[in-house]
Amino acid sequence: MRLCPELRNAARVITISIALSVSTSLSGCVLVPFIQAFKEVGATEGDRMELLDKEIKGFNAAIVWGNHTEAASYVAPESQLKLSSQFKDTTEEERIVDTKVTNVVWGDGAREATVQVKTKFYRVPVYVVNTRTEEQRWVWNMGSWKVVDRSVREG
Repeated sequence: MRLCPELRNAARVITISIALSVSTSLSGCVLVPFIQAFKEVGATEGDRMELLDKEIKGFNAAIVWGNHTEAASYVAPESQLKLSSQFKDTTEEERIVDTKVTNVVWGDGAREATVQVKTKFYRVPVYVVNTRTEEQRWVWNMGSWKVVDRSVREG
């Protein structure tokens, strides 16, 4: 069966359009996981900055809920003993109402960060909400952020 030239051209255009749209959509879908994995490695300064935000939120949420084990997973091995005793003392004496990051100071190509966190809390059994500032020091180590120090300043 022979097609007239107009139909043949239309068929080619349709075939080429379908092939291009399929190849474009497939190539985009295939690359997305690789790009995301590259970002999660923290190869660039910007990637490390983005990754810290997620870690800060996870760490502070674990402290708010009194989950010592989860909070300890964010801590550098050399700081485990010091900080885990802080978590225990804190959760027995007080309840945290809210936390908010107020400032991040970057150092050494975004491989170190000092984070200031405003924390609203009350001491048990007195239900008066107070505010304090915490300073957390984070270090990028072997592909992830870890807390190496945490100091608390009332007021």
